[in-house]
Amino acid sequence: MSDNSQVNFDMVRNDPNVAIAIALAKGAGEILLDRPADLQVQTKSTATDVVSEMDQRAEAYLVTELTKLCPQDSILGEEGANKAGSSGKQWVIDPLDGTVNYLHNLPHWCVSIGLVDESSRAGIAGVIYLPETGQMYISSRGLGAWELTANLHRKLQTSTCTDLSQALIATGFGYSVPRRVGQARVLNAVLPQIADIRRMGSCAIDLCYLADGIFDGYYERGVLPWDHAAGGLIAREAGAIVGGINGDLESEEIMVAATPGIHDQLVSILKINNADQD
Repeated sequence: MSDNSQVNFDMVRNDPNVAIAIALAKGAGEILLDRPADLQVQTKSTATDVVSEMDQRAEAYLVTELTKLCPQDSILGEEGANKAGSSGKQWVIDPLDGTVNYLHNLPHWCVSIGLVDESSRAGIAGVIYLPETGQMYISSRGLGAWELTANLHRKLQTSTCTDLSQALIATGFGYSVPRRVGQARVLNAVLPQIADIRRMGSCAIDLCYLADGIFDGYYERGVLPWDHAAGGLIAREAGAIVGGINGDLESEEIMVAATPGIHDQLVSILKINNADQD
């Protein structure tokens, strides 16, 4: 690792916002790992859109601690947190991204904590923590993205893939039947033109895997701010192009993130096939 990389890592690790997010992600992770026998699962928008007592418990912890530590910042959370602030910065939190995986004892779930500029929606800091594996992904704007495991750290960089036919692409599916039907149609158009597809069940982790060069691209319709606030920054800082399909920012309409070598190819397919998914 170059001296400059070490300097950048030290700056990220010592960024007060990143340090807060790391500590709170670990705290929420401890809560989530202490699973009760009855997770008190409820449904939200559809029968497949589920939330557990643990999602709510972890978010309550994060909101309480962020309010103490950063009283001037606003907070937006998946499970309903929506606290106004005066600093112009907003913490965007997903206390448990990958709830279905968590409920089925699959280890592919995480705590996602992002800090964004409220006016531009640009990422300032991001931390994603996988409690089951101990992996943590961190980033601070302009200073790169990193994976932490125990006392080791490693700089993240997207893959060098330039041929879409050799690309491993990640995606996700919505909760409503009409949206899933539309997403299946898009998948039918994408799949013949790539090496393979993966649906892992966590947007946040998918973006970290893109940043690490494991995936070459990712797309999904229906993602919300807490899904990508941290992961989008991490992917960008590792070299990915992240946004919509018309040069716009990522949104609920669609998010596309990919290594530069295949980004435009993937967007071209999605432009043709993305309409009428709802």
